[in-house]
Amino acid sequence: MNPPNRRILIIDDDPGVRDSYDQILASKPVSDIMSKGKDLFAEKDEDIGAKPSRQYDITLTDCGEAGVRAVQEAVSRQSPFAAAFIDMMMPGIDGAETTKQIWRIDPDIKIVIVTAYSDYTPDDIVNLVGREDLFYLRKPFNPAEIRQFSRALTNQWGLEQEKQMLSAELARAHEQEINTAAKIQQALLLGQPPKNIQGIQVHQKTIASQKVDGDFIDFIRLNDTTLDVVVGDVMGKGLPAALVGAALKSQLLRAFNELMQADGTAEIPEPEKIVSTLQAGMIQQFEELETFVTLCYTRFDLVQKTIRFVDCGHMRTIHVDTKTGTCRLLAGVNMPLGFPEKEAFTQISAPFNPGDLFIFYSDGLTEAKNMQAEMYGEQRLVDYVQQHAGTDLRELIQNIWQDVVDFAQSDIFADDFTCIGVRIMNTEKSEAANSLEEKLEINSDLNELTRVRDFARCFCTRAASEFLDRSRIDLIELALNEAVVNVIEHAYRNATDKPVRIEAQLSPGQIEFRLYDWGRHFDPAAVPPPAFDGSKDHGFGVYIIEQAVDEIKYSREENGRNCATMRINLGGGN
Repeated sequence: MNPPNRRILIIDDDPGVRDSYDQILASKPVSDIMSKGKDLFAEKDEDIGAKPSRQYDITLTDCGEAGVRAVQEAVSRQSPFAAAFIDMMMPGIDGAETTKQIWRIDPDIKIVIVTAYSDYTPDDIVNLVGREDLFYLRKPFNPAEIRQFSRALTNQWGLEQEKQMLSAELARAHEQEINTAAKIQQALLLGQPPKNIQGIQVHQKTIASQKVDGDFIDFIRLNDTTLDVVVGDVMGKGLPAALVGAALKSQLLRAFNELMQADGTAEIPEPEKIVSTLQAGMIQQFEELETFVTLCYTRFDLVQKTIRFVDCGHMRTIHVDTKTGTCRLLAGVNMPLGFPEKEAFTQISAPFNPGDLFIFYSDGLTEAKNMQAEMYGEQRLVDYVQQHAGTDLRELIQNIWQDVVDFAQSDIFADDFTCIGVRIMNTEKSEAANSLEEKLEINSDLNELTRVRDFARCFCTRAASEFLDRSRIDLIELALNEAVVNVIEHAYRNATDKPVRIEAQLSPGQIEFRLYDWGRHFDPAAVPPPAFDGSKDHGFGVYIIEQAVDEIKYSREENGRNCATMRINLGGGN
């Protein structure tokens, strides 16, 4: 425990009064107090000649401005005052204004206004100061009153500081528990999209409103041509909702296995049967907890080129037909899980074509509000998705999140944010893309640049010679060369033994080079434009890269890895 704070500030323009405070609260005898300030004190004080039972560290100032400076200095030294006695009537700023300024600097200090009540009443002073937690000492007063106030207020200051420290410790412990629970929730509730199903591209983003939330997602790879996507939202937020979501995901897998065993064949159970079994297994728990869950269980069948889904009160799925450019909303007619169902769950089928896009989301996205309490809304989301449907899926999902943040002017929402994108790929092109993914790892040595240029030229020639002529490949080669030079010179400051990783991938309609390093972050906005009159010799590298590729983006990941992504658009892509 910290030692008690006995530091007291006195602000009074009368030197005799300041000397009297000093004698009352300091360790020296006080037998001559009455002779130095008899007009201030009552006629009797039983212990007027006694030595104070507690000692105080006194700072004496003669005006409000000096008192404010003393408080500022004490706070900057991390040695604040516990209490202050402030005379109401002083030249310069009076006691009320002095109190206001002191509380702006140190809101915890205890303040006693010393007044004769001739000019201001306590209500007047409260109105001037803006706070009611003031104490008043009326003239004339006796030394016992000063000592009683000093003892009580310094003790109160100490108790409040201990309470604040305890609250901070409890908050830190609670934060640690929540962070641990959030990590568990990430593992239990947020399934990861599969990476080994040709013909389907999936990307998702989930942001919890309270770090632990009730949104849950899962991806079940049934075989090489079938993928189930599950999106749900438990009523409520925080740890209770997350626990219900975890229990629901566990029961979902149990229901799936029970149906497979009961059927006795290799046939995969339909989504409607899985959801019905899930409801039956948890309806009692839902009723006991007085909660419900919205759910959308969707199966993508690449052989039949259809989706089959069971929608239980969840947000409507957006389906963009990229051939026609049309957009429709897929919705079911089932009640949320937790409501007794008299009828069997209804399953709906819909066809899809290569290039089609599906967006699943939670109400935390569409119900995000701006400063005018307007909701982002389903129609705004549909319009945005339809307008940007051709964007790279990972980038599209990130841009949806950013559009919601821009709309709300905040990245903190009242409900959880979940958004999942599923794109049906052209199978032949997907196979070509998977077969044309290459990597190069080098040290941060300028002597390695020949390998970098060879890597860029060979990949572009093999991957897209029908779209790129020699001059365009030369520009791409130059751009990657300049990007690596920037990493060596700026990120690694010319160190020659640091890792540099380059990944190249052909996907429908584009080539993408990703350059990774673990050095200093690069901010392109901080690079001045090049001077073509010869007055400056820097800035040309960034300019060359921007001119040579269709898009360049710089980012820094949470693990400290930097990524420069260069995209080159090709004709004939989706």
